[in-house]
Amino acid sequence: MTERASVCGNCGATNPPGNNFCGRCGTFIGARPQAEPEQRPIVARPGDRRARRQALIVYAITAFFVLSCVILALVVIIWRP
Repeated sequence: MTERASVCGNCGATNPPGNNFCGRCGTFIGARPQAEPEQRPIVARPGDRRARRQALIVYAITAFFVLSCVILALVVIIWRP
Protein backbone atom coordinates (compact mmCIF):
# COMPACT_ATOMS: atom_id res chain seq x y z
CA MET A 1 0.00 0.00 0.00
CA THR A 2 1.38 3.40 -0.97
CA GLU A 3 1.32 6.31 1.44
CA ARG A 4 -0.31 9.47 0.22
CA ALA A 5 1.13 12.94 0.48
CA SER A 6 -0.17 14.75 3.52
CA VAL A 7 -1.49 18.28 3.61
CA CYS A 8 -0.57 20.52 6.53
CA GLY A 9 -3.60 21.61 8.53
CA ASN A 10 -1.83 24.82 9.55
CA CYS A 11 -0.51 26.26 6.27
CA GLY A 12 -2.00 23.98 3.60
CA ALA A 13 1.36 22.87 2.15
CA THR A 14 1.60 19.44 0.54
CA ASN A 15 4.26 17.26 2.15
CA PRO A 16 5.82 14.03 0.88
CA PRO A 17 4.71 10.73 2.43
CA GLY A 18 6.45 9.84 5.67
CA ASN A 19 7.09 13.40 6.83
CA ASN A 20 6.08 13.97 10.43
CA PHE A 21 6.47 17.74 10.23
CA CYS A 22 5.43 20.27 7.60
CA GLY A 23 8.35 21.36 5.39
CA ARG A 24 7.01 24.93 5.23
CA CYS A 25 5.85 25.81 8.76
CA GLY A 26 7.13 22.93 10.92
CA THR A 27 3.73 21.88 12.28
CA PHE A 28 3.50 18.23 13.38
CA ILE A 29 1.51 16.30 10.75
CA GLY A 30 2.61 12.71 11.49
CA ALA A 31 -0.46 11.49 13.34
CA ARG A 32 -3.73 11.31 11.54
CA PRO A 33 -6.78 12.27 13.59
CA GLN A 34 -8.59 9.27 14.99
CA ALA A 35 -12.32 8.88 14.87
CA GLU A 36 -14.01 9.72 18.15
CA PRO A 37 -15.21 6.67 20.04
CA GLU A 38 -18.92 6.05 19.90
CA GLN A 39 -20.66 7.57 22.89
CA ARG A 40 -23.43 5.64 24.52
CA PRO A 41 -26.49 7.57 25.68
CA ILE A 42 -26.71 8.20 29.40
CA VAL A 43 -29.60 6.29 30.89
CA ALA A 44 -31.00 7.15 34.30
CA ARG A 45 -30.62 4.29 36.73
CA PRO A 46 -33.51 3.36 39.01
CA GLY A 47 -31.45 4.46 42.04
CA ASP A 48 -31.15 7.94 40.53
CA ARG A 49 -34.91 8.23 40.20
CA ARG A 50 -35.41 7.08 43.77
CA ALA A 51 -32.89 9.58 45.12
CA ARG A 52 -34.48 12.36 43.07
CA ARG A 53 -37.93 11.41 44.36
CA GLN A 54 -36.74 11.36 47.97
CA ALA A 55 -35.11 14.77 47.54
CA LEU A 56 -38.34 16.15 46.07
CA ILE A 57 -40.32 14.83 49.04
CA VAL A 58 -37.86 16.41 51.50
CA TYR A 59 -38.05 19.75 49.66
CA ALA A 60 -41.87 19.61 49.61
CA ILE A 61 -42.07 18.91 53.35
CA THR A 62 -39.58 21.70 54.09
CA ALA A 63 -41.51 24.16 51.92
CA PHE A 64 -44.77 23.18 53.63
CA PHE A 65 -43.20 23.71 57.07
CA VAL A 66 -41.76 27.11 56.14
CA LEU A 67 -45.04 28.24 54.57
CA SER A 68 -46.96 27.08 57.66
CA CYS A 69 -44.63 29.08 59.93
CA VAL A 70 -45.07 32.20 57.80
CA ILE A 71 -48.86 31.86 57.83
CA LEU A 72 -48.86 31.26 61.60
CA ALA A 73 -46.69 34.34 62.16
CA LEU A 74 -48.99 36.48 60.02
CA VAL A 75 -52.07 35.23 61.86
CA VAL A 76 -50.49 35.96 65.25
CA ILE A 77 -49.44 39.45 64.14
CA ILE A 78 -52.80 40.33 62.60
CA TRP A 79 -55.00 38.98 65.43
CA ARG A 80 -52.89 40.38 68.25
CA PRO A 81 -55.17 42.28 70.70
